[in-house]
Parts: sequence; structure tokens; C-alpha cells
Amino acid sequence: MNRNLISGAVSASVLCLTMASNAEMINATYLGAGASQFQQAGFNNTLAWDSTGSVNMYNLRMSEHMWSVGGKTTYTWCVQMFQGLTGGTNYEFDLVEAEMVPQAPPAPGPMGTTKANLMRDAMARWLDADSRVIASAGSANAAAAAFSALVWEISHENIGTTDIDTALMRLSLSTGAFRSNLTGEAATIYGKMVGSLGKGGWLMVDAEGWQSSSAQDQIRLVPGPGALALLAVAGLRGRRRR
Repeated sequence: MNRNLISGAVSASVLCLTMASNAEMINATYLGAGASQFQQAGFNNTLAWDSTGSVNMYNLRMSEHMWSVGGKTTYTWCVQMFQGLTGGTNYEFDLVEAEMVPQAPPAPGPMGTTKANLMRDAMARWLDADSRVIASAGSANAAAAAFSALVWEISHENIGTTDIDTALMRLSLSTGAFRSNLTGEAATIYGKMVGSLGKGGWLMVDAEGWQSSSAQDQIRLVPGPGALALLAVAGLRGRRRR
């Protein structure tokens, strides 16, 4: 487990964040997919979290994404299924709070507080300081596919609640707006990942969104001393990024 975090058994009411009002920019060159697998997934934004309505499924690469930022390789995760990226292309993103990605259109639109805090807990448990899935999760490609599916399930599902515990119970790959037919080891790892969320209290790490109107929005764990401290009532601090 990534130790760059603050943990505790906290109620959903304190998992409230103040979004940064002044986004800064990042220039990043897309190097392509890293660890990955092709798995089936689909999205129908009109469906509620418990709907069994039809969703068109596609064979998609579920992966970590590699970037060159200031000459350093940086890893992120896509939070926008149906926008694309081109290898070798330089992109300019707004650096924003995790709550503000993905940008709409297209659907699903910004995650907001509840989904962003689910995402932080998943990152705290399953990503290392480089924002890659921890080695103990399983083989790299299957683990990347599983975590990518979890990111999409959190960011794309119409959870219909602001209570984080209720939101967790509404995550399912077989119903709702987002679906995935994970197979093999990826399905096993996904089960472990989603089953771990919230265990022993909700965990928090610093996460940033990369937002663009013309490219696939991304999210990543921020390494180093940027772990978020929980405050009892007023939520967490807003800040400008480096």
C-alpha cells in the first residue's frame, strides 16, 4: 500500500474539498500506453446506477498513460473514455482539483466531491508514488486494466448520491451507466480493488486532474509531501499548484 497518505475512520461529511479557483498549466508530451490490456467496456450516460438497460460494448485498451513532462516520465490515468490522445503529441492541460475532471462535453462531466474522494481512496490503496499500480496487486498488464476499469466506474457512473458509503455500494460493472466485461486476472484484481475501498476508514492522497477541451482528461496521484490532511468540519484546503 502507498504510505504517502493520511488515514482514518472518518464520516463522509468531512470528505469535502475546496476546489482550486486558479488553475495552472502543464505541457506534456504523450508517450503512449504503458501497462495495459484490451478489455470490453461501454458507457451510456442516460442510465441510472442500478439500470440494466442496454450499453454498447467496445474492445478498449485499458492502460496507464505515459507522458514526458520536463524530461521526466510521468504516469496518469484516463478519466474520459471517448476522447483520444496521439502518441508523440504535445498537449497543454489545466492542472485542476480531481473534482473538476473530466470536463464536459462529452459526458460524464466533472466528478465532484464524492466520486473524487472514492478515487483518492482507490489511489491511496493501489498506486505507488509514481501513480502506477503497486506490484503486489498482480501482473502489471492485468492490474493496469483493473485499475483503469475502476477509474472509469468511479468517474462515469451516475451514482446519484453525495454519501460516499452509499456511492461505494452503487459501484458495479454489470449495471448502470458504465459497464465492463473484465476477464481473467484483471477481473480478479478488480474485485480485490473495489472490495478494499473504505476498509478501516477512507484514505486520502493528493490527486490532480489534467483538464483539456480537446484531449482526454487525466488524473494522477501527486507524489512526495503533498498528502492531504483531513480537517474535522471545514473540509480540505484549497491551493495553487506548482
